[in-house]
Amino acid sequence: MRGSPLLRALLAFVVIFALGYPLWRVTGTTVAIDASAPPPPAPVRSEVTLQVTFTTTPKKFTIAHLGRAIWEETAPAGEMERKVSLEYPREGVELHVTAEFGESTGPSAARIRLTDAAGDDHEQSLWGAGEIDGIVAFQ
Repeated sequence: MRGSPLLRALLAFVVIFALGYPLWRVTGTTVAIDASAPPPPAPVRSEVTLQVTFTTTPKKFTIAHLGRAIWEETAPAGEMERKVSLEYPREGVELHVTAEFGESTGPSAARIRLTDAAGDDHEQSLWGAGEIDGIVAFQ
């Protein structure tokens, strides 16, 4: 073995400290926030049409957006339609759909069709046995 291990360790620590100070100066700076900057624009609410079709009529169903129920039915029909107002950004929207069926029903499906303010149709389906609990995304 050549050289002193103590001298090599000391040299390594000197190099780490020499490189650490500039790195600390670059990452340790604070950024001032401009209080006069305008706030981000408020989300725009849009009127959309929701159509729901079930293969088996459920006992109850709910559609929620951002944690808030926008459509609830306790005795729904097999096919329904409703206009709702919700925040619909360019990135799209996610709806949480839950439906409860009877215990004796087999696999059931729900088709959710969304017609946005521009008139474009978007469609998603969910399947379940006894209940449906899922999220559908529309862009």
